[in-house]
Amino acid sequence: MSKFGEANYDLGICQLRHPTHDDAKLLSVELAKIEPWKTLGSTPQEFEEGFQSQTTSTNTYAVVVNENPVGIISVRYPWLLGPYLGFLGFIPEAQGKGLGKAIMNWLEETANQHSARNVFICVSDFNHEAQAFYKACGYSKIADLDGLIVDEHSEFLLRKRLS
Repeated sequence: MSKFGEANYDLGICQLRHPTHDDAKLLSVELAKIEPWKTLGSTPQEFEEGFQSQTTSTNTYAVVVNENPVGIISVRYPWLLGPYLGFLGFIPEAQGKGLGKAIMNWLEETANQHSARNVFICVSDFNHEAQAFYKACGYSKIADLDGLIVDEHSEFLLRKRLS
């Protein structure tokens, strides 16, 4: 089992739980409507299937506030001597409320507990708000992955060195 494989986590400001079918259905529709996923052509059907997927190395969680699902996080571990944050998204009503920072703190603390050396994230070249958020969290661009998801845009691979 992944070191990020507990069924639930309480982060104080929010809880993480493996998404229910209803969580996945609701969040897939809402997140497919907004950037960056709108530009990347993500569909609710793709999201719904992916949000319910759990493997030995990838765990997906609904971000829950007051019993309401407001976002999704997916963590792959191990990946290049640390976790890879494969997905982090919140419905618009939940953005700007400190949830992202709480999740990044949890991710890094959990990685540190397991002697990980790095945390990795990909962010779209046009997603300037997310780039600024991750930079404020201490992440640096280490690669430009041209046309990774769609031909018109690059994804930037970001890394934070933990040790």
